[in-house]
Amino acid sequence: MAEEVLFKPKELYTKQLKNQYHQAAIEYYEGLEKAAKTDLAANKAHVADYNKKKAAADKKAAELSSTKTKATVCLVAFILFLIAGAFALVYAFLDGFNWVSFLVGVLLVGGGIGLIFLYRKYKQESAIQSRKLAKLQEAAHQALRTCYADMASLNRSFDWNVPLYVMEKATPIIDLDPRFTPERLSMLMDNYGLGEELSEDVSVLGVLSGRIKGNPFLLERTLSREIVSKVYTGSLTISWTTYSRDSNGHSYPVTHTQTLTASVAHPAPQFANNTNLIYGNDAAPHLSFTRTPSKASRMDPKDRRKAIDKFGKELAKKAEKSIGTDHPFTPMGNDEFECLFNALDRDNDVEFRLLFTPLAQQNMVELLEDPEPYGDDFNFYKRKKINVIASTHSQSFDYSADPENFIGYDGAEMKQRFVNYCDAFIKSLFFDLAPLLSIPLYQMHKSRDYIYKNTYPRNITSFEQEALANGLAPETFRPETADPTVPSILKVHQKQKEGKSDLVEVEATAFETYRMVDYVPVMGGDGRSHNVPVPWIRYEPVSKITPMAIKEVGKDRYGIGELIKNNQGLKNFLTQFNYRYERGLLAFASDSLQSVDDQSLSDYFADKDSK
Repeated sequence: MAEEVLFKPKELYTKQLKNQYHQAAIEYYEGLEKAAKTDLAANKAHVADYNKKKAAADKKAAELSSTKTKATVCLVAFILFLIAGAFALVYAFLDGFNWVSFLVGVLLVGGGIGLIFLYRKYKQESAIQSRKLAKLQEAAHQALRTCYADMASLNRSFDWNVPLYVMEKATPIIDLDPRFTPERLSMLMDNYGLGEELSEDVSVLGVLSGRIKGNPFLLERTLSREIVSKVYTGSLTISWTTYSRDSNGHSYPVTHTQTLTASVAHPAPQFANNTNLIYGNDAAPHLSFTRTPSKASRMDPKDRRKAIDKFGKELAKKAEKSIGTDHPFTPMGNDEFECLFNALDRDNDVEFRLLFTPLAQQNMVELLEDPEPYGDDFNFYKRKKINVIASTHSQSFDYSADPENFIGYDGAEMKQRFVNYCDAFIKSLFFDLAPLLSIPLYQMHKSRDYIYKNTYPRNITSFEQEALANGLAPETFRPETADPTVPSILKVHQKQKEGKSDLVEVEATAFETYRMVDYVPVMGGDGRSHNVPVPWIRYEPVSKITPMAIKEVGKDRYGIGELIKNNQGLKNFLTQFNYRYERGLLAFASDSLQSVDDQSLSDYFADKDSK
C-alpha cells in the first residue's frame, strides 16, 4: 500500500479499508472454521432440525397457555356463578316465594356445575398438552445440544483480541497491542507526559492500546464518580372547607383541595461511563487547544454557509482586538475550517499552522461535514504532546471483544455476528483515530527511539489491573454494608511484585444508604403552613480493601479452561478465590490472600520462562 494514501483517511477508509477490513474478518473467521474442522453442511441441517422442533414446541406451549387460560376462566366463572346463584336462591325465599329469583338461582347454579365439568375437561387437556410439550422441548433441547456439539471446536477457538488480528491482517496503519504493557505505558509517560494514576474517583473498566506508525495510543473505558447536589421533591395534598351562599341566601359547604410541593437538595453520587482515546505525538509539542462539536456541522449547506460567513466576521473582530496583547490571534484564512473545527483557545499559532496545513484542514472539514458514518461527534483536546479524542459513538460501543459475543450454535448466524462485530469495532476505532490521521504531520512525525527500562514496578499496568478487578463479580470487593444498587469505585494499589505475578490491594469505595424525610413548611391556600414531607437518601461512604493477585499465564481461553479442568491442584487452588482470565492474564481475589507465590503458579501453568 502506498504510504501517501494515508493522508486522506476518510477517503481511504471509504474506498479501500472498509472492504479490506470486512474481507479480513471473513477470511479470519473462515480460517478458524477450517482449523476447527467445522462441518458447516451438517450444522446447517441440524440447525434447521432444531428450528423445526423449537417451532413445534413453541406452538404447543402457546396451545397449553391458551388451555390453561380457558381453565382459569371456567374456574373463576364457576365460583362467581355459585355465589350469584346462592344469593338468588336465598333471596327467592326471603319474603314469600319469588319464582323469578328461584329460576335465576337454579340456572346460575346449574351453569356453575356445567362450568366445573368444562374446567375439568380443560385441566385434562392441559395435562396431556404438558406431557406433549415436555417431549417436544426435550427433543428441541437435544437438537440444540447437537448444534452446539457441531460448533464446540470453533467456539473454543474464540479469544479476546480478535479485532487485533483482523485489523493487522488488513492494514499496517494501526498496530494494536495484545494488552497494555508497562513498556507502552512507560513510553507514554516518559516521552509524552501521560500520568499513570487516575483520580481516586475514576476506575478503569477496559483498556486497549496500540500505535499509529510508531506513535502510541491508549483507548480507555472508565467509570467516574462525582458528588453532586441532588434535588428531591415531595408533595402533600391538603383540603379545607369554606362556606358560600346560593341565590336564595342559603349557606352551603365548599371543599377545596390543593397539592403542595417542596424540594430539598442533598449530596449524592453521580456516575458516568467515559471512553477516551489518548494519543502521544511529538509534533507541535508546545501547542494546546480544545474543540467541541460544532452546531454548524449539522446544518444544511445553505445555513452552514451563513454561519461560516458570520463566524468569519467574528474572527476578524477577535483578531483586531488581540493586536498588541500578550496573545495575539491570527485567523488561518479558512473560515470554513475555523468555524467547523472551532479551536479558538489555541495557545501557539505557529505550531497550530504547522499542524493544520491546507491538506489537514481539508481532511478535517470533510470529516466534520459528512454525517456518515458519525460526522462531527468528537471532542478533541490537545495538551502539549498528549491528544485526547472523546467521541459520542465510542461512548456506547463495547470494545471488549469478549468471546461470549461470538459463541453460538448456528454457524451461519455466528459468522454474520462475528463479521458484523469486527466491522463495527474497526469502524468505531478508526473514526476515533480519524481526526489524528487527518493531520499529515502526525503521520510523518515518527516517535522518538525509546529505551525501555530493565525493570518496572509492576508486571501489569494499573489500567489492566483495574479492568480485571472490574471484571470480577461486584460482591468480591463491595463493602458488606454498602448498597449493592450503587456502583463501587475500584482502585488498585501495588503491594508486591514477584516474577510474573503482581499482588495488589483493591480498594472499593461505596456507600451505605439511608432513607430520610425532611419536612418543609409550605403555605397552603387555607392560609396555614403545612409540613410537606420530602423523602431523600443519605449516602455515607464506606470502603473495603481486598487483596488480588494477577499472573501472566500466556495461554488462550481454551488452554486455560482445559488446564483448570485437568489439573486438580490448580482447580483446588482456584476454588479458594473469585478469579477471571482475560487476554493472557489471570486475576484472583480473596480476603484471605496474603502473598503471591509466583514459582508455584508458574509450576501450575508450566511457565518455563519464569523459572
